[in-house]
Amino acid sequence: MNDLPNSPSRDTYYACDRPATTKEHAPPKGFFPQGKRRNLITVPSCPHHNHDNCLDVEYVRNAIVSLAGLNQTGESLFETVKRSFDLSPLLFQRTFQSFVVRSHEEEVGTYGFDLRRVDAMMTGLVQALHYSDRRQKWGRWRVFVPSLRSESSSFHKTSDGFDALRDLLGHIPYSDQPTGEPEVFKYGRHALDWCWVYRLTFYGGFVVNAWMLRENPQSPARD
Repeated sequence: MNDLPNSPSRDTYYACDRPATTKEHAPPKGFFPQGKRRNLITVPSCPHHNHDNCLDVEYVRNAIVSLAGLNQTGESLFETVKRSFDLSPLLFQRTFQSFVVRSHEEEVGTYGFDLRRVDAMMTGLVQALHYSDRRQKWGRWRVFVPSLRSESSSFHKTSDGFDALRDLLGHIPYSDQPTGEPEVFKYGRHALDWCWVYRLTFYGGFVVNAWMLRENPQSPARD
């Protein structure tokens, strides 16, 4: 699938036509530990957007890094996350307000993610990556996080209704794209008939999928 014919110039913000006066990292720089910030992806942005999304970025990074099952690079960021919580007790409270310890073969702590904030941050990220790759602005994306599961699925072995979607997205032949720090972040993409689908992987263990929604149902994307 090729770009739409109205690809924007490079001097505007990647998500709209406002003038771009700064660069934004994709993913944001706060996801990368010191010493692992080589050749990061950047896209044209505006100060207004960079300021507005910083709280969602901090929340999502902290919530991901607090999970088990990440690689050593993800675990190395935990001290940074602790300092973030020390500076903002309210952020700590909001992140872990649903935290409970449950016994299931062994004691496991669980907490809920604020999916609204995850969706906002990940939608912005995939918009930036798609612009970086294709120089195409696309405003509507669906975000799904196969790494997150419901309480019933995790502890009671009942389906949360998304198993078929996880399986479908997991078998797509993504084409991996180069990133400067794959231990922190890597991604792949795949072109379907009319849209692109992406797989984003953070710290070797936290996976997010995103795919395009039609901006105009009567006018599918075409060359």
